[in-house]
Amino acid sequence: MINIQKTAYWFLLLIIIALTTSPAFALGEANRNLLLIGIMGLSPLLIIFFNNFQKSDIWIIILVVFVLIIPNINHPSTMRWSTVLYMCMFYFTFMAYTRLLAKSKLAPLDFIKIIRALIIAYTVVLIIQQICVLFGLPIFNVSGYSISEPWKLNSLSSEPSHTSRIVAFLMYCFIIVKELVLRRPYSLNKDALNDKWLWISFFWTMTTIGAGTSFIFLPLVLLKFLRLKDLLPLVIFILFLYALNAIFGITAFERAYAVSLAVFTQDIETIVNVDHSASIRIVPILVLIPLLSITTLDGLFGHGIDYVGSILYRMLPGIEKGMSGGGLLQLWVEYGFIIFLVFSFGSIYFTFSKRNKLSIFFWFFLVFMYGVNNQILWLFIIFMYTVNFFTKARNVKTQHVQ
Repeated sequence: MINIQKTAYWFLLLIIIALTTSPAFALGEANRNLLLIGIMGLSPLLIIFFNNFQKSDIWIIILVVFVLIIPNINHPSTMRWSTVLYMCMFYFTFMAYTRLLAKSKLAPLDFIKIIRALIIAYTVVLIIQQICVLFGLPIFNVSGYSISEPWKLNSLSSEPSHTSRIVAFLMYCFIIVKELVLRRPYSLNKDALNDKWLWISFFWTMTTIGAGTSFIFLPLVLLKFLRLKDLLPLVIFILFLYALNAIFGITAFERAYAVSLAVFTQDIETIVNVDHSASIRIVPILVLIPLLSITTLDGLFGHGIDYVGSILYRMLPGIEKGMSGGGLLQLWVEYGFIIFLVFSFGSIYFTFSKRNKLSIFFWFFLVFMYGVNNQILWLFIIFMYTVNFFTKARNVKTQHVQ
């Protein structure tokens, strides 16, 4: 006889691992995570087997219907079923996950243990890679490596900047779920010592991964502790980072600072010259803004699938024709404002809570600045949905006790 609760838990764990990692052996064309794709392929079966309706199903069903119909009506010649079905795989995986979460009876403490294991695993793999570089050995689990930047390593994701985003977001989720368990704000003075190996792992990864993105997401996590009693250790750590940069000349920190200044100029050429890698994520958004509209047919229903890929290469030097970008604005340009609005509203509604206001900044960096067909975007949605699931369950228990 099948134990429904245990079965749900193990499938839920598989989805979490597939969303939070991209092992090199599982990377296919364009760094697509074949492990994740394989697990996503099971999602329709999981939805049928764990058949319990969730409120979020309404959002997903509307999105699936719209992405199947709207491109066929407005620009049928651009309809590319492989792209649309790949998008629907993410939608169905989210539907499957919400069912698994309800059936598995996953506890906040279990979730904390999973997050802790993932962050430490990222650090262990990174240290192994660093040892390989130090001694000139073949690099373990390497992906997207350049000999010109020998210490810029990917750890368990497909590239260093992804590792920075994922580890920072995992740490943020660890803190807010730990607060639910503690029933009070997480304190650096009281609690960090108990989690010392986790914090050491987190800081090691964020400061030695070699990605400028780390120095954007690291302060974002530390913003959680902007309370007077935690201000002193926070200031000490920031000063330590500056000293580390001065002593060792960490270029990732300098690149992050330079890119931040360049963005305010809104000049494409300036941003590209400062950091071409970072410009690939930032410039497409600036390019797409003038194309946005809610008063035209294409503005409401999109210019068609792959439209951004047909124009972006002309405006962003160093990329090939067909390469796309622009985050959620790409969704607006290609599928129209209606789908953009439905997706944006749902992704905020099911992930945001007044208790964790900082999550809106993570939404901006991990959802708004990413395309819909991206595992980091869905990692954010699924994890924040889980956090809100725990929060609501705790509130119900508190009310029942009262």
